[in-house]
Amino acid sequence: MSFHVSKAAALFSLVALVAAALHAAAQTADPMSAANIYLYPRPYKIQNLVLKDSAGRHASLADFAARVVLLHFWSIQCPACRTEEPLLEALKKAFGPGGLEILAVNLIDPPGSVASHAARNRLPFPILFDGGNGFSIRPVRTGGKQTAFLINPAQEAILEIPALPTTYIIDCRGNAIGYSVGAAQWNHRKAVELIQSLVLQSKNCQADGPARVSALPSSYRQLW
Repeated sequence: MSFHVSKAAALFSLVALVAAALHAAAQTADPMSAANIYLYPRPYKIQNLVLKDSAGRHASLADFAARVVLLHFWSIQCPACRTEEPLLEALKKAFGPGGLEILAVNLIDPPGSVASHAARNRLPFPILFDGGNGFSIRPVRTGGKQTAFLINPAQEAILEIPALPTTYIIDCRGNAIGYSVGAAQWNHRKAVELIQSLVLQSKNCQADGPARVSALPSSYRQLW
């Protein structure tokens, strides 16, 4: 086995341990678990994404600064995604005017199919796909576990996408504060209270100054 292959395997193992530790820490005594939502002990900054919407326009995560964002990864053929879709739609209608944005990212289906789905369902939030920008979801199997990672154009792993749907909850400063894997119960009282509190905090987001965040180790980001 070459040095490069061994190094890549070691990095895969390390990233799996880091991701597992983050998820395990989030699930410890988390009152949000009843809604299938888990909060991190500390928020962490995630990298920017530059994708395209169904009209072919570029859309960046940075475009939604000072707003609360649900970064939602889905696919057309995913049954749990279809179950979650009306709950996300209701959440957007309730809290969108106050500062909530939902970005529904599909890096699985062909862009034409994604655009057709968006037009047919007329959802009240952006449907995004790569459109040649160099973002993809790469499945991996490590430590006996099947998972996947969101890969940026520099071939760095940004986020783990263990299954579809996966949703990251991002506060108004661009920090991931929690996540859900599988359909979350966004109509659950705890989920509604969480989103409501984040939206209220976003009113004073810029005036409050930067929050303390914990950056992911570079080994998590740089895999290839």
